[in-house]
Amino acid sequence: MRISVVIPCYNVEGYVKECLDSILAQDHADLEVICVDDGSTDGTVASLRAIQEGPRGEVVRVIEQANQGAAAARNRGLKEASGEYIQFMDADDLLHPRKIGHQVRLAVKAGRPDLIVGSFEIIDPKNQVLQERYYTKRKGDVWMHLMRTDLGNTISNLWKRSIVEAAGGWDEGMRSSQEYDLMFRILLLDPTVFFDTEQYTTVRKRETGSITQTNLGGNWVRYVNLRLRIIEHIRKHRSDAEMQPFHQFLFDSIRVLYEYDPKAALEFHRTRLPKDFKPTASPTTRGTYLGLYNILGFRATQRLWARFH
Repeated sequence: MRISVVIPCYNVEGYVKECLDSILAQDHADLEVICVDDGSTDGTVASLRAIQEGPRGEVVRVIEQANQGAAAARNRGLKEASGEYIQFMDADDLLHPRKIGHQVRLAVKAGRPDLIVGSFEIIDPKNQVLQERYYTKRKGDVWMHLMRTDLGNTISNLWKRSIVEAAGGWDEGMRSSQEYDLMFRILLLDPTVFFDTEQYTTVRKRETGSITQTNLGGNWVRYVNLRLRIIEHIRKHRSDAEMQPFHQFLFDSIRVLYEYDPKAALEFHRTRLPKDFKPTASPTTRGTYLGLYNILGFRATQRLWARFH
């Protein structure tokens, strides 16, 4: 089975060789690697050309384009891809040698699902593990997984090319939550989804150069807006009781947004939660907060909470 690896590259001279080494070390041989340089101004292109001259470099293609953003670079790679599945990469992340071959074998056994959701770890710049996520074979409510940002990520998943194309590819206008926006549009197509219990993906957090570290308020507004789109879709098919966990998670998300954009959070709370919604205890919202909320309401409770926490 041919797998296309698509890697957007922008000023990643110090990372891209290690990333590509992890790709070329895969135990699955039928690979094409498409590196889309998105207008780098450092030595990224030279590094990519040097890799093409090394072992297995013949499977690596380098495409250069003017800077348009990672989503546009992924779409360009998607357009050029010929594999049945796509392994999307970020140029600073790593795959363990068994990752692609393991998920290909899973795909064959599972009847070639549209999306394989992969387990993963996240490490910091000092290689310390920040988070590990392992899935079980029993998926539960896939929409709740999506709501909770619990459907793997760009790197850990294996994406069937035909379903990504049918969903319209990556939204080039989005500045964050891009993979979850794409998975939302994929789920609208009623896909087959399979969960991978093994962990062969390492996501690296960089100290600088990530939009997620520089625009937290905007990121959280986009995060909440995507959850509203999820709720808008599924509420047509769910009872009020079934919607309660989704509204609770939306409430918790609005609370986090308040830290970065109080005005937007207050507007979301006023207009986008059901009038009769009553929050309950959750990992984000505890009993003390709920007691204050029931007496003072959202605005006053958030102000008090911000002062003392």
